[in-house]
Amino acid sequence: MSVSRNFSGKVTSQNGHTQKKSDLDRWWVYGLVAILFSGNIAFAITLYMSPDFAATRDAQAAQTISAYETRIATLRAELDRLHSRQYAKAGDINLQLQDLLAQQEQILEQHDFVRSIAKKAKAVGIEVPAQTDPIKTSALGFAPTNSSKTDIHAIIEDLQLMKEDTISALTALGTEAERSTAKIMTELSRVGLKPRFEDDAVGGPLLPPAMGDAFAEQMQAANFALDALSKYEQAKQHIYSAPVFRPLPESYGLSSRFGNRRDPFTGRSAFHSGLDFRAPSGASVSALGAGKVTFAGRKGGYGNAVEITHVNGLMSRYAHLSKIKVKKGQHVTPQTIIGLVGSTGRSTGPHLHLEVRKDDRPTNPAHYINVGKKLRSLL
Repeated sequence: MSVSRNFSGKVTSQNGHTQKKSDLDRWWVYGLVAILFSGNIAFAITLYMSPDFAATRDAQAAQTISAYETRIATLRAELDRLHSRQYAKAGDINLQLQDLLAQQEQILEQHDFVRSIAKKAKAVGIEVPAQTDPIKTSALGFAPTNSSKTDIHAIIEDLQLMKEDTISALTALGTEAERSTAKIMTELSRVGLKPRFEDDAVGGPLLPPAMGDAFAEQMQAANFALDALSKYEQAKQHIYSAPVFRPLPESYGLSSRFGNRRDPFTGRSAFHSGLDFRAPSGASVSALGAGKVTFAGRKGGYGNAVEITHVNGLMSRYAHLSKIKVKKGQHVTPQTIIGLVGSTGRSTGPHLHLEVRKDDRPTNPAHYINVGKKLRSLL
């Protein structure tokens, strides 16, 4: 029993010593860990607070901040660019509208010019088919604006239509004038008249053509129309100068024609050098065309006679007059009354004997009067 106790006591004593040793080791480990952890923390704090680490840390932060600032600046620049583009776009629209309105004013002036040419054409007898007024009012009323919703395309289309109508109107006037001029020249040539046109005096230094003129076509059409009207006016003057107008109204017919006939006095065949118009005594006789009176008085078998010299060596003679109304040297027109129908000279009764001579050779007056009849519509 004592041994067991002794043994047990020894064991107990040994176990207690072992237990204390284990606790001591554990606390020693804990302390060591604590020391190491504290050292790491101290090292970390020391490293963090060190100048080199602080500089590195500040550099990284500055780089990050700079990157953000750069990005923000880029975004702001992009935003400003977008705003500037919008403003520029609005400014471009405004400039386009200003230019279009300027063009519109020029086209309206062109239309006024066209109207003045049309009035001139009408005054000289040129008529073109009536058309709708080419001025487009849908383009009117637009003003410069900052709105990008302005229908610029509609304005451009209207202005283009106005340009085309201007050119069309001018071309139509010029074409009609040319056609009428050609008709006059053709008819006058049938009786040997070939009048010449006088071109307007022009001049100036030779310069290259201006490029980019938006109204070059209109000006070309206007020049064409004006040139054609000028030639037509000259052609009309040649009509008035030629002996192609009837000396008596249409109601007074012919009693004898040009050429061989049976002489009323001898009964034999004889040449009749003119036309005889059946008319009562005292009927007014007008000149066949513009010219100068080169004879007015008594002329043998012609009785009281008037002679008028016209263009191209043509002369018209009016015989058997009861009274002479003009004097030698007087200038007359187709409307001038040169005398009254009578029966003076070699005549069987009141009538008008009419002759047209070229270089003092008799020609058929009917040819000239027929030409005048065909050209009457142009007068």
